[in-house]
Amino acid sequence: MTNSDNSLSFTGEYFIPGKSGERIEADHLERYKFACNFVKDKSILDIACGVGYAGPMFIQAGAKNYFGADINNKLIKYAKDNYASEQIGYSIGDICTFRFERKFDLISCFETIEHIKNYKAAIINLYNLLDSGGTLLISSPNRPVTSPNCNSLNDKPSNEFHIQEFIPEELLLLLNENGFSTDKNNLYGQRQRKKVYRNRYIRKIIYTLFGNPDIKTSSVVAPVKELLPRYFVIVALKR
Repeated sequence: MTNSDNSLSFTGEYFIPGKSGERIEADHLERYKFACNFVKDKSILDIACGVGYAGPMFIQAGAKNYFGADINNKLIKYAKDNYASEQIGYSIGDICTFRFERKFDLISCFETIEHIKNYKAAIINLYNLLDSGGTLLISSPNRPVTSPNCNSLNDKPSNEFHIQEFIPEELLLLLNENGFSTDKNNLYGQRQRKKVYRNRYIRKIIYTLFGNPDIKTSSVVAPVKELLPRYFVIVALKR
């Protein structure tokens, strides 16, 4: 790793290791640690890869090769300068239109779908990029937690960089309607808390008395059962 470009700074739109705050960094790293359980002997596409720091993680976990794509030229330059190798490559690419010379065994798409206006086109393109029986790992903020005043995909989220935010049921349905196979048994989450936080009045009282509950919750990706996650991850297979 050369560290040849130190000009990147955290804006809230994308993650920069070492510059994004302890909680945000833990959340991002744990998603990729979770993905490492799926990558052995696989050909990987990391769509919206940001600075591409997951490449070495996946190779170390046994991936056959890794390719990262992102729409931001500056991030791709940083990735190439710092992480590229014989098994790791990067390119500029839009999630809705990216093409490649071969299919992938696994695609990771973390904290991206909420930024995409034509999210259905994105899901269809990810399907087309996967080999038969391939795996998609996709995450999203959970709307009731991250944008509690929003009630549907049409409502503007609290985060200025997000176009819409999903609940798990909406994203599960979108995936199943577009060639993937998945269900709630393939649903995982981070920063899980009691569902009482869904009520904004109770949440306001708790925040006032005890502070932000995210500080006391875990960034580790774990199955969603009774608790309400701040971020959720879905594992889906290409039919």
